[in-house]
Amino acid sequence: MRNPGWAGTAAGAALIAVALAVTACGAGSVSSAGGAYGYGTQTTQATQAAPASPSSVSTVALKTETTRAGTVLLADNHGLTLYYYSADKRGSGKSVCTGGCATAWPPLAAPVKAPAGVRLPGPLGIITRPGGLRQVTINGLPIYLYAGDKAPGQETGNGMAGSWHVIKIHATAAAGRGAALKVSHTRVGPVLASSHGRTLYYYSADKRHSGKSACTGTCATAWPPLAAPVKAPAGVRLPGKLGVITRPGGLKQVTLNGYPLYFYIGDKTAGQVTGAGVGGAWHVIKIKA
Repeated sequence: MRNPGWAGTAAGAALIAVALAVTACGAGSVSSAGGAYGYGTQTTQATQAAPASPSSVSTVALKTETTRAGTVLLADNHGLTLYYYSADKRGSGKSVCTGGCATAWPPLAAPVKAPAGVRLPGPLGIITRPGGLRQVTINGLPIYLYAGDKAPGQETGNGMAGSWHVIKIHATAAAGRGAALKVSHTRVGPVLASSHGRTLYYYSADKRHSGKSACTGTCATAWPPLAAPVKAPAGVRLPGKLGVITRPGGLKQVTLNGYPLYFYIGDKTAGQVTGAGVGGAWHVIKIKA
């Protein structure tokens, strides 16, 4: 949830500046996420013009995470959400987001590699920006971060000016062993968290081992499901077995001891537990030391 009082703070002033830069660079044509990211196998012009080459720069593996916008693509080095800009022309080999726009929407620098076991919505490629920075593309569209996202899994830029969109990953595209959960030390003690340290919760209104979630619609917007696959943290005894249920729409949600697991959008940074006790029904998963 966004704080309605942010505009009166120093941080709010910075975000206003970002928003102004976004407005300035958001006047391009708009295309739908589905149209821009139809799942296909064709090689883009950008990939042909600037294929990836070995570099002394460390290669970062991309990854996915479930957010209130669905399962989206992240830059794994900081866990920040990635975006494309519908004003860019697919396969053109260049970006129209320059100057102040590129300050608000920093380009994702090459090299990167696809997340293991995940089918991306098109091939990875590279374009060279003015100044020489090599920017990653997916399906011919340049990829960006957003300066307004301050913590892993945030996607505050999604839909900005009607032109900026997250890169959604279909649930059926995520496969493999998954990222390891971890233990996060919080003000309520050690709790179970995602691989990025975001606290996980269970909902007492869910019926254990029912194979379904009672949190749908607007509830699932505030409490995004933890998407499979994941694996148990090494050396940690969990309070039950990990499992999976299939939600309406096909998303596979992780369960623990028969209860579906969720994030809370009120948690803005790793280790926060602001959802604990909400409505008397939402609870962290405590881990014995």
